Amino acid sequence: MCKTTRSFFTLIALLVLFSTPAGTAFSKQKPPTSKAKWTLMVYMSGDNNLEGYVVQDIEEELGLVGSNADIKILAMGDRGPGYDTSRGDWQTTKLFYVTQGMLATPDNAVADWGERNFGDPQTLIDFVAWSKANYPADHYALYFWGHGWNWHPGWVMQDDTQFDTDQDTLDYHEIKAAIPFLGFIDMVGFDGCNMASIEIYKLWRGHTTAVAASQEYVNWNGIEYDIVLSQLVADPNMTAEDVAIASAQSAIQGGERTFSAVAVDDRLDKLLTAVDQFAVALNNGLAENRKQYDRAFGATRTMWQAKMDNDLYDMAFEINLLVSDPDIQLKSQSVMNAIDSVMLWESHTHAYSDVHGITINHISKASEKDADYTYYRSTIDFALQSAWDEFLDAYAW
Repeated sequence: MCKTTRSFFTLIALLVLFSTPAGTAFSKQKPPTSKAKWTLMVYMSGDNNLEGYVVQDIEEELGLVGSNADIKILAMGDRGPGYDTSRGDWQTTKLFYVTQGMLATPDNAVADWGERNFGDPQTLIDFVAWSKANYPADHYALYFWGHGWNWHPGWVMQDDTQFDTDQDTLDYHEIKAAIPFLGFIDMVGFDGCNMASIEIYKLWRGHTTAVAASQEYVNWNGIEYDIVLSQLVADPNMTAEDVAIASAQSAIQGGERTFSAVAVDDRLDKLLTAVDQFAVALNNGLAENRKQYDRAFGATRTMWQAKMDNDLYDMAFEINLLVSDPDIQLKSQSVMNAIDSVMLWESHTHAYSDVHGITINHISKASEKDADYTYYRSTIDFALQSAWDEFLDAYAW
């Protein structure tokens, strides 16, 4: 993992604004364009088994609509050896200003930054700074395109630079370190697995207005960018909430099992407070209600191959249903009400009929207090600033 200091981040972010990044193989950058309504930035970590979809998504989704005076589309893609040899088999990090019908060939890239590690927060900082400097807009959307698993280390934006000999990921603490240098991003979209968690929403509180993500595993389609862009071109005055909703809806239209758009501005505070108070009430009633908790948590909807990802609304619903303590019932109902207040849009397949758009980390046994759990308790802001991890620590014995 990158251990770069905060002062170094600051220096590099400033340098990027006024020069091409170190290691640039070539650049076709032009002076900043006139200000657009929206600039969409797609951070495509494809130096892994997703490589075959980098060119496909640039050409068949982003390029199907393309940029215009109001909407600027930027894609920074990374590929590697072994999965895809199309469009000249380019393998370095290329930046594209995507126009309608454009092919993702080296000649059409506006810059080549050589081999960059998408698991390094500095790469993310460089991309956003370059995009804002060269394609300014009233509003910005940032899409994380690649592997994911909410706050868990070792998954998000996986980069297999040298066939797994130099694998890296953009872990929670690294995204947290990078966020202050990105500036405000109006809408954040996660085109990757299992990112719709309260832990991730807390991370982006105050740095964006809305987030679109899936609670569940994301298939190859993910967010359908052409659907989102078609709406933006038709109405460049769409709000951040509108773009988040359009992103979530496009994924469901493309066949995903879950997707939601969630407000993470000051509306999120009500939910964070409700969950904190819910955790305190659960802890206070643990000795008397443990058996009821067991039944409630056992009935709560979990995600495929991620049983620790529990649907937050369904958890509160089951607790409310099975625990008779009036205070616990009140606090669980407050959680459900608060989820309704931040949920801009949510949908799911019939197989996930009990989900409501947001997961929360949950463990039931002491044996589940593994390295990830230690990372959770020591690193994740939601855990550090709420009573939830204290409740888990007491309950899982």
